[in-house]
Amino acid sequence: MGDELGHLDFIPEPQDPRILSAADPRLEGHQESYRSLVSGWHPDVPPQAPLSSRRMRDGRLPMALILVLAMALASWWGMGAWFDVGELQYPESEWAYEESRIRDLQQTHGLSGAGVHVCIVDTGIDTDHGDLAHLQVSFKDFITTSDQPLDHGIDYHGTMMSGILVASGHLNGVSKNVTLSVAAALGSEREGASIGETSLVADAIEWCWKERGADIISLSLGGMQDPNSTGGSVVEEAVTRALNKGVFVVAAAGNDGGDDDDGLVSSPSNVPLVISVGASGKGGKIWDSSSSDDSTTSPDGSPREDPNLKPEIIAPGAEIISTAPAGQYFRSSGTSGATVFISGTLALILEAHPEMSRSGGSSTNVCIVAMKQALMDSTDPSSLGVQHDALLGYGNLDAVAWFDTVERQQLSNPCG
Repeated sequence: MGDELGHLDFIPEPQDPRILSAADPRLEGHQESYRSLVSGWHPDVPPQAPLSSRRMRDGRLPMALILVLAMALASWWGMGAWFDVGELQYPESEWAYEESRIRDLQQTHGLSGAGVHVCIVDTGIDTDHGDLAHLQVSFKDFITTSDQPLDHGIDYHGTMMSGILVASGHLNGVSKNVTLSVAAALGSEREGASIGETSLVADAIEWCWKERGADIISLSLGGMQDPNSTGGSVVEEAVTRALNKGVFVVAAAGNDGGDDDDGLVSSPSNVPLVISVGASGKGGKIWDSSSSDDSTTSPDGSPREDPNLKPEIIAPGAEIISTAPAGQYFRSSGTSGATVFISGTLALILEAHPEMSRSGGSSTNVCIVAMKQALMDSTDPSSLGVQHDALLGYGNLDAVAWFDTVERQQLSNPCG
């Protein structure tokens, strides 16, 4: 076995011991840091069909941190080059945009996110992709201080998140005409940097709103909450400062759902005014590993109340296909992708209601509270049997209903 795989542990899958999963033991204790992996990250290459002349450049596929052995071997040994992929057409996740009614909202009101500034804090962005060619992205590297856009993640997490938001081509994102800034604050150990060092993530959040003037900060990342802490973490404090300036923050609820669920969403999605996002699959059913939260108090010790119960919403996150390096497309499942669907929908709403955004004049968190109230009111509690569920939040994203609720709210009691 090659040196690249020598450090991995191979573990039989409980459902089928003939299948081995490759696990990187160096990731032990990763919950103590902020990284995309905490929120779930297992990308693969979706199946293709020979339906088009769309071309993909041959090249090695980056290996996920935990993948089925066959995928790991194919990735590291370049087996992708054995197949003729020159004439293959990748599928897409159009169901996610249709079921959430994002496409209806875009088409009915002609919205594309224009005039709204979104800042993504992640592993960076690889702009060498046809669906991202239209971008004029503002980029800052907090890991190696590169002056050119790049993606430090060995699985190109940031590039995939950016594609869900702004892709234009084979894939079409939620709000492709937003002003986009990307902060690379999550890295790979191959660069010798701490993956998700809390100070870097906090600095990136500050950069998003202080230097770039972001209206929305999208955080497809997370860390483990410390229920015994008497104060917020450095990242939670940075998020709170942004919120107090009228900046919307959307963050992943986390992927420790199921038998391993600790009953707490990831930090910083636990901060009261943050929109914490769980993941659903096709048909609106909750994704098996989406995190729940049954806590009754916030990090500052105050009781949790509507509309800030966690998570607030679930959105498409299972088997989502998005942009990858060198013209490729990857598929993944997790609350990471679901987070971007909410960030993008929020950008569409702020395009129509700039008075609710920081760049439109809102300099406090009053409009954030109003927006979250509208989000809660836009869901159907009868489908849950209760107003809020520890796993399902207030319900599934309905982009049109959220928009319409904001419209009514702004007419009767404007926050801006």
